[in-house]
Amino acid sequence: MRIYSQADEEKIRAQSLVREWHRSGFIDASQLAQLLSELQVGLRRTNLFLRSVLFLFTWVVIAAAVSLVVTIAAVNTDAFNGIICLVAAVGCSAIAQFVIRHFRFYRFGVEEAFATAGPVLLSIGVTLLAPRGGDYQFAAGLAAGALGFVAVFVRYRYVYAAVAGLICAAAVPIPLVHNVVTMRVLAAVVCAFTFLVVRKGRLFFVDDFPGDDYGVIQASAFVGIYLALNLQLASSSYYQEDLLYWATYGLTWILPIIGFWLALPTKDRPLMNVSVVSGLITLVTNKSYLHLMRQPWDPILFGALLIGSAILTKRWLAKGTDGQRRGFTTVRLLASDRQAMTVLSTVSAALQSPGPSPSTPSGPARTAEPNFGGGRSGGAGASGSF
Repeated sequence: MRIYSQADEEKIRAQSLVREWHRSGFIDASQLAQLLSELQVGLRRTNLFLRSVLFLFTWVVIAAAVSLVVTIAAVNTDAFNGIICLVAAVGCSAIAQFVIRHFRFYRFGVEEAFATAGPVLLSIGVTLLAPRGGDYQFAAGLAAGALGFVAVFVRYRYVYAAVAGLICAAAVPIPLVHNVVTMRVLAAVVCAFTFLVVRKGRLFFVDDFPGDDYGVIQASAFVGIYLALNLQLASSSYYQEDLLYWATYGLTWILPIIGFWLALPTKDRPLMNVSVVSGLITLVTNKSYLHLMRQPWDPILFGALLIGSAILTKRWLAKGTDGQRRGFTTVRLLASDRQAMTVLSTVSAALQSPGPSPSTPSGPARTAEPNFGGGRSGGAGASGSF
């Protein structure tokens, strides 16, 4: 089913780890060269910037080609346009496999664009060909897109394709169910099912390939569960305070604890990170759930809580044996962690509100000095303007 071999995928993952060890100072340049020589693969790769440019440019070409065919045909019907999209979806999938097999591209951008264009065009084609009436055609298009993206993940191992498929699958109830709470619960059920399916693979492979891919998908599914069940996010609807409402309120507190508890034994960083972020969102949305008035000092208390929790956790870990407890330490061992903290600090400083302008007076407003029009003062010939 996979177009890339298991051995090549494992070597590419190992290359990334070896380079990270070199940047972190664990191995020297000679060791790096020796290890990389043993991990050679016959695949063409490129850097992230060029990969993104090629991906976007190829997508523009695909969209322009499909639009050109539709315009030249001049048959403005949903059935014809849907057939064109389905044919284009098959063509894009075939081109992606041709490019990979003949040019040996791996995460090169071009083949990714053709591969991901297949599910998108498939979803559009099914939506246009589905029978009119009701909202079933949109649900059919989302379901087709979900299946297409899952097929792309199985074939090419693009993790973002699996996440896109999860989003499409969770969105299927949106056009079918008009009750907002029921719609959110169904979306959470889809994400929970995905979480359970990929968790088996994550526990089996852990951080080895393809366990790292399963870890990202698992964390994405957990985020989907939380976002679907937190009724105070991305919605302005009024919810009736019934049993289901308070059940979702309780789950917003329980889910981050469960996620963090599941992540601790295997040191699952993606799941651990999203669990912590979910817990912070719960604190932010707590007053909205309880219909309490927000106070100006709420952000101050929230910041003080974060600072205090970070200090206590850091001191607790530092007092352990060799500055660590059960494999957790506050020391940033990897260069990627240090770089991430630097980027986070830079973004945090950039997002701070600017202070008052230097031209703005900070004290009481000054009154204009009196001007008496150059009047003459008497006495000893003195003169001046008053």
